Amino acid sequence: MAAKLLQSLGLAAALLAAPAAHAEDIKQQTVYTLSFSGIKIADAVFNTTVADGKYNINADIEAAGIGNLFTSIAVKVDADGLWKNGKPETREFQLIYRDGDYARDYAATFSNKRVTKSTIEPDPGPRADNWVEVKPKHLRNVIDPVTALLLPPSNNPCATTVSIFDGETRLELEMASAGSRPFSTKGFSGRAIGCAVRFKPVAGYERKDEDIEYLANSRELVVWFAYNEELNVFAPVMAHIPLKIGRLTIYASKFGLPR
Repeated sequence: MAAKLLQSLGLAAALLAAPAAHAEDIKQQTVYTLSFSGIKIADAVFNTTVADGKYNINADIEAAGIGNLFTSIAVKVDADGLWKNGKPETREFQLIYRDGDYARDYAATFSNKRVTKSTIEPDPGPRADNWVEVKPKHLRNVIDPVTALLLPPSNNPCATTVSIFDGETRLELEMASAGSRPFSTKGFSGRAIGCAVRFKPVAGYERKDEDIEYLANSRELVVWFAYNEELNVFAPVMAHIPLKIGRLTIYASKFGLPR
């Protein structure tokens, strides 16, 4: 279950990437607090650097410590890419996941929105009969999960579908407007835009997995975005992710501040 909780986290906590062209370098930090059914379970720190038309995002997600429930979980994420024609384009993505003795390293290389290489260490071995294989057609026109929730400014930023590959799973996020609300935190005060999100697994997952089916059938997944003026994008500040065992909430306690 921890791995699926992480995957849900990755979808909504995906954060900042590159801006439209700027002459100066940009260095920002955003910090999220994660709570599960009202109890804090982790902190997530995302650092974004933009220079010379390239971006790097690195993130550390560590358990906050509530007994033995999530204290052994640690996640590191690193993404590199280019900013082309006002949109991010992934080049390299890596996710390192640790939960006690359990370890998984996911990596993917992209070129022109196409996955050219992906690895999982250690090798997961033979898959079960209900595993939906990732095929070459699934690896075109995709982006990594870190830069996936960058929305370019428009009258309706939520009117989009995002295609994601995280090194193992291919999925889509179908988004639609869910209104707006006031939102204030360190680095931002104004209105946040809500996007209702439909989670659609495509490949690289177990068919009829109860947790995945629950998330895919849910109508309660909502991500709230705030406008980052320096980066010229909408980026997540809050998310509510429904799970079978409770609700995961992600809240930006610090948004796009210089570092």
